[in-house]
Amino acid sequence: MMILALSIKNIALIEEAEIKFEDGLNILTGETGAGKSIVIDSMMLLLGGRANKDIIRNGTQKATVEGIFLINSNKDLMHNVLDEAGIEYEEDDTLIISRDITENGRNYCRVNGRIVPLSFLNKLGTYLVDILGQHEHQFLLDNSKHMSILDNFQDKDFFRIKNMIKDLLEKYNSLNNKLKEFNLDDKEKISRIDLLKYQINEIESANIKPGEEDDLIEKRNILMNSEKLFNYMNESYNLLYKGIEDNTSIVDRLSTVLKNLDTSFRIDKKLEKLKDMVESVLYTLEDCSLQIRDYVENIDFNADNLNEIEKRLDLLNNLKRKYGRTIEEIIKYKEEKNDELLKLLNAEKEINKLNEEKEKIMAKIKELSDELHLKRRNVADFLEKKISTVLSELNMPNTIFKVDIRKKDVPNENGMDDVEFLISTNIGEPLKPLEKIASGGELSRIMLALKTILADFDGISTLIFDEVDTGISGKAAQAVAEKIALISRNHQVICVTHLPQITSMADAHYKITKEVNKDKTYIKIEKLNYEGKIKELSRIISGSIMTDTTYNHSKELIDLAQKYKNSIRQR
Repeated sequence: MMILALSIKNIALIEEAEIKFEDGLNILTGETGAGKSIVIDSMMLLLGGRANKDIIRNGTQKATVEGIFLINSNKDLMHNVLDEAGIEYEEDDTLIISRDITENGRNYCRVNGRIVPLSFLNKLGTYLVDILGQHEHQFLLDNSKHMSILDNFQDKDFFRIKNMIKDLLEKYNSLNNKLKEFNLDDKEKISRIDLLKYQINEIESANIKPGEEDDLIEKRNILMNSEKLFNYMNESYNLLYKGIEDNTSIVDRLSTVLKNLDTSFRIDKKLEKLKDMVESVLYTLEDCSLQIRDYVENIDFNADNLNEIEKRLDLLNNLKRKYGRTIEEIIKYKEEKNDELLKLLNAEKEINKLNEEKEKIMAKIKELSDELHLKRRNVADFLEKKISTVLSELNMPNTIFKVDIRKKDVPNENGMDDVEFLISTNIGEPLKPLEKIASGGELSRIMLALKTILADFDGISTLIFDEVDTGISGKAAQAVAEKIALISRNHQVICVTHLPQITSMADAHYKITKEVNKDKTYIKIEKLNYEGKIKELSRIISGSIMTDTTYNHSKELIDLAQKYKNSIRQR
């Protein structure tokens, strides 16, 4: 992947700027405080970095950064990442990422026009650009980070094994938690068993059943309204079948209608269907009358039955207060406590079983950790030789770099290794931890060496070096410049620098300046031509005063750098 263009709008002092990056080495220079860091910060925003509304240019409501990337490596991987997010990729393999930061602190992120969460930008950024910041070499002083640096050079199989160890550790810790349940003295154990027996017996003696409560509530409602039910249903029966107050019942009247229809049907056959319909209704009403009569005869007026139901509901409510919100939860609670009781009663057997499982899991963890250790040792051997070679090229010829891998007694998700980087920078000096011996300039070169080697492993085509020249001068500066130029043969490099040696190697050079216009400060980004490169290099060398000597020296530096770049392209 490489970045083709970066557009910045209303970020800090930048009102609006666009940079079209090129393949090879892109250099950004400018006075201290001119705004070079704003360009790098904008790039980090585009890759999912943290942001707040304070970065929005004063007097505006929204800051926007947009970048166009070319997917020219790791295509399958990138296409899979985009497919998982439902994002279509362009036929020309370009990727457009944009991010808006608003006054209310909200972020709006888009990839190829589709809105995505900020976390997706962060994930995408790990595949697009690798940034080495001016203070990142301090990362090396924390030896707890050394393992993650070393593991960056591993293959997929390594991380598959790490995930297996992580899963096994979760199972191991789960077994430990189960064992803690048995960590009771005899008095506590007896007390716990008694409590469990009481709870289980209380639930079992109630003989509760799923759905029972609803049935009881329905029966209680019927009993409480039995008199109303009797009156309504008895009146309905009388209306249908007996009649009320000398009024003929509905069934009797309908029978008369049927007789009339039957007689009429004998005269007019067209009435047959109507007669049959009335006859059917009559039979149905007679059946309804019988069912209503049976219901009335069986209505329960027994107050004792209502009392029994109330007692039963009180019992269920009492159990619910103790053991669960529903009868189903109470039954589940009883089953869980039954299991716990059985385990306590068979504690010794259960403890032995859990310990056996733990031993098997730990044996597997140690076996897998040995595999990780071997893989780390193989990568460490490679890294030691490679870094020592690169450091020699970076004017640290007598440096010995060592990856110290020590076995621990207790495993974690990284296996059973402790990793620490050791270094000796002079002949005869013993190997010591980095923080004991390495200077700022040496740390910068070590981190540069690591990034140089890692860049060939992770498939990331674009590297950003933000003032990696901290503490470097003289021969070391020239060596770093040549190394960065060498890296830019196979990678796109964007480099912020103050060193003339690195600046002279630029394939594309951008000058960043700060200007004041109408009481407002603006940042200007200008791509330099050959003459502009000479003048900017002269400024870096001599400051604000440019003489013929500095001009000629700058021109010579650029021409020599071009010869060097031509020579490495022919290798």
